[in-house]
Amino acid sequence: MVVKNQKMKISLIIAAYNVESFIEKCILSCLHQDLSNNSFEVIVVDDGSTDDTALILEKSKSDFSNLKIIKQKNSGLGATRNTGLLEAKGDYVWFIDGDDYIKENCLIQITNFLNDRNLDCCVLDYNVVSNKNITQDSLFQESLENKSEIFTGENYYYKYYEKNYTWIFIFKKSIFINNRIYFRERINMQDSEILPKIMYNIKRLSFLHRNLYYYVQHPNSFTNSTDNIKRLNYFNSIIQVKKSLEIQSIDLKNQQKLNIGIQKKIESLHTIILFHLTFFKYDNKMMQRIIKLLKSNDSYPLKATTNGKMKFVKIALNINPFVTNWLIQIIRK
Repeated sequence: MVVKNQKMKISLIIAAYNVESFIEKCILSCLHQDLSNNSFEVIVVDDGSTDDTALILEKSKSDFSNLKIIKQKNSGLGATRNTGLLEAKGDYVWFIDGDDYIKENCLIQITNFLNDRNLDCCVLDYNVVSNKNITQDSLFQESLENKSEIFTGENYYYKYYEKNYTWIFIFKKSIFINNRIYFRERINMQDSEILPKIMYNIKRLSFLHRNLYYYVQHPNSFTNSTDNIKRLNYFNSIIQVKKSLEIQSIDLKNQQKLNIGIQKKIESLHTIILFHLTFFKYDNKMMQRIIKLLKSNDSYPLKATTNGKMKFVKIALNINPFVTNWLIQIIRK
């Protein structure tokens, strides 16, 4: 029996760009759920895909009344999520990447958990899918001692500032809309930039210790890219996120724990810069562009807090990044 005018409990927002090999599995996992179709919706935002993603989406559309497809010009992940957020009708939103998928028949468990505890947000564990192997990843092992613990967003960020993958969170939509919080557009690492803003406004958060999200690693992912232009853009994104966090730190100076978390996150960005300079290959021209970018944004000489071998690598990169990069490549051969 279909219940009319049933409250929309949750919106699953899928960002899709050139994911023809993954999108069908993603959509079906989101639609094969234990809530009635009136209680949840799946919104797929196609960010100007140039492969067969759009064709696959259109074929799926006619089979499900609660599936909505939105097409837009290529604008990046941040803009894609914002589009889905503004279309969402659910009380809660779950942002899902188009090459990942979720556990079927999990939404009753999730929505009951959220509603029974009157939560602004819940946090999930997840599975990593690589070469058809699935491994569980428990992000918050220490919190298992008290499964019913309720955090404020500030206390969460203070303790878990590095755990900022947007897809491990299910948020109350009003947190975004009421506070005009939206994803930064045209950068990578949107999750790191937006999370302190969200957590500042969250009063009740708890952990649902279930591995309900499947994060798919594959060779074509950005983190495995050897494209130097993408790498340069990545450094630029780190700089933009760092600047935003520094501004947020000033604005939230009276929120002591949140501020400490932000400072630690900024430190981790400096570490990411060091690791990218160390473990990725760049020709001298690209290295020159990267160092120039870092210098002009107060990120060179490198500031990462390190020990062991990486401490000496940082010192060497600060003295002569070009010779150090050349030596690293020789050692690797």
